Amino acid sequence: MDKVLWLSGEDVAKTGVCQMETAVKLVEHTFQLFDRGEARIAEESALRIHGDGVDQACYALPAYVGGTCDVCGVKWTAHGAFADIKEDVSRIQAAVVLSRPDRGTPLAVMNGTRIGAARTGAVTALALSSLAPEHVGKVAICGAGGQAVQQLQAVFHALPQAREVAVWSRGQVRARQLVCRFQQEAPMRLYAASTVDAAVEGADVIIGVTSAPEPYLTARRVQSASLYCHVGYHEITSEAVSCFSHVVADTWEEAKNVSGQSLFRYYRSGQFPEQRLTGTLGAVLSGRLSVPRGTREEKVLFDAFGLPVFDISLAKEAYIRAKAEGLGMELWW
Repeated sequence: MDKVLWLSGEDVAKTGVCQMETAVKLVEHTFQLFDRGEARIAEESALRIHGDGVDQACYALPAYVGGTCDVCGVKWTAHGAFADIKEDVSRIQAAVVLSRPDRGTPLAVMNGTRIGAARTGAVTALALSSLAPEHVGKVAICGAGGQAVQQLQAVFHALPQAREVAVWSRGQVRARQLVCRFQQEAPMRLYAASTVDAAVEGADVIIGVTSAPEPYLTARRVQSASLYCHVGYHEITSEAVSCFSHVVADTWEEAKNVSGQSLFRYYRSGQFPEQRLTGTLGAVLSGRLSVPRGTREEKVLFDAFGLPVFDISLAKEAYIRAKAEGLGMELWW
């Protein structure tokens, strides 16, 4: 009889897979597997509690990762209406289930919340390393929720030469908390901006990581940006998207008909022709596609739909490390 390993959030953290350097290596390798067709995802199944206008939903995201990983899994993630600021609890909570692809029996069930944040940050770090301008003075991070910590660490990892990072959030409370938490370790000036305009003014790179139901990044607000990383929900206007010369995504086919993100909404409404897509980040990382680094004259937009192959890859590594270190609890299946 098989046993399944249960890993709590604390167990997962102890394995070290959510550390930025480790997550970046795992995600980059998985991007290359995905680009070669050796990692696959199915179309997400989304239960939207209040329709398409609000990012409050439950998602089932199955995936297979081949190579030495060789595992099937599903990420179950629930997006709440708001975060608990007082207790610093993310509004996005996830679980990951891993199974043997040959026998179908489960390997592990684990808390996937930190894994989801870590792989999202690692994807941004890879986009910044590949697509950001050579010289970055200012970075603006719009949003300070549960995902913002890893986005900030992605900036530290990929753009340590930046002069300053401005963080903005609605209500400003979380932005100030995030800045206070990381100010001492930041390799550049880190501060909370009082308004979105103050945050994005003069920014070479903008990262959008909010659950905004309506876009707030207009063409005027992205005017100075050479690279915009879209990590959140519905943050950028169609007019602003048209300002970008190159559009790169982590995936297109699996997202274009289902995602609530801005870019895919505009595709479905006829405001973003499919031929405007330059390609995928996996193709860039594997060397199949060359995309110039962003400039103010030739801007680059990167959209992170969020691929469960990354969650599954990090979860498999967490499983391997946990087994070796005696972490978690084994239960009979």
